[in-house]
Amino acid sequence: MNDALGQALLDEMAGTRTQKLWTDAPNFAPEEFPVEHLIRTYEDMPELEQELLKKARGRVLDIGAAAGGHSLYLQRKGFEVHALEKSPGACAYMRHRGIENVIEIDLWRYAPDDPFDTALLIMNGLNLAGTLHNLPAFFEHLKSWLKPGGQIIFDSSDVRYLYDHDNLPTDRYYGEFRYRLRYKTILSGWFPWVFVDSSALESILDEVGLSWSLRLDGEHYDYGGVLTCQ
Repeated sequence: MNDALGQALLDEMAGTRTQKLWTDAPNFAPEEFPVEHLIRTYEDMPELEQELLKKARGRVLDIGAAAGGHSLYLQRKGFEVHALEKSPGACAYMRHRGIENVIEIDLWRYAPDDPFDTALLIMNGLNLAGTLHNLPAFFEHLKSWLKPGGQIIFDSSDVRYLYDHDNLPTDRYYGEFRYRLRYKTILSGWFPWVFVDSSALESILDEVGLSWSLRLDGEHYDYGGVLTCQ
């Protein structure tokens, strides 16, 4: 695995990181992915993330946990938290931080021994579905990990602001992108990523048997909430 994310975190752990982590996307200039953003404390998180974390209950699965900031906060609050992440370097970093239950596996290959009360998808976690078309299957996969009445806590963004008015892509949903991560000479493979606007999400929820129990809006085209299994 070309683990650009993991190596950046390992260098951060060793105190030797001098270079930035970047995201590349076709038709967009490279953008820095601030490592500090991944390791921030609860106090440094946006209000939306803070409010969503307060809604966690029971046994929690933090999906795409990266550096484990959300897992660490909930663990310190007394929750049983399992941090799911496929990056070996990120998993090593989380163990170094003291996260007790780190699961190093791709989410599509994961099958828990016991179900969870809460699935956590904070920091645009719905993007792990890859495409809008794949979002219903993604939700069904998550629901198979949850107890009856379990909840999905997430946030996402409406990225329409990136485009000129009436100039949205015609070959794909406008929230779909392809990215790769770059750190030093390490390049990850290209992967699909989707930002889901709230209207598109609404059209899917009934189909997959999920309903809002809380909806919150952020400060910059972002929103999130709690979805409950019907």
